[in-house]
Amino acid sequence: MNKHKYETLVLAHPQITADELSMIENYFEKITDEATGELLNFDKWGKYRLAYPIQKNDYGIYILIRYELPLDKLSQIFKEIETFFKIKCNETVMRSVTRKLSDNVPKVYKYPEPIDASKSANLDDFIKENKMEGFLGNVKEATSASNETKEDEAKE
Repeated sequence: MNKHKYETLVLAHPQITADELSMIENYFEKITDEATGELLNFDKWGKYRLAYPIQKNDYGIYILIRYELPLDKLSQIFKEIETFFKIKCNETVMRSVTRKLSDNVPKVYKYPEPIDASKSANLDDFIKENKMEGFLGNVKEATSASNETKEDEAKE
């Protein structure tokens, strides 16, 4: 049976929950299994600033789903996916687009770092990147001086 690879890029509301994300992943696993296809990749990229507001949101969560489907069931499956996004995910999915992949598309792809990834970055790195070198140094000095004063008072 001849299969083709497809990918669906989903733009979800920035407040999407883990349960809603899991529901989308489970749906794609189910629909590809029923069609004797295969879910190749379900990847939550993260939160990004949008070029223009969509449904009054300046940010969105991107999800890339790659899968293989047999040729004989394509139109039926794509209609089901479209209906799923319109009915079951109308509150969580702002946009989606599906495209056929060529056979020589690499499995690994690069995408920009999401803005929510910087939350876990080191504070010192953030300060250096934004040229705020002396900003927290003064706070640290003041804090340590304050702590020394408190220790001196405690000794007395």
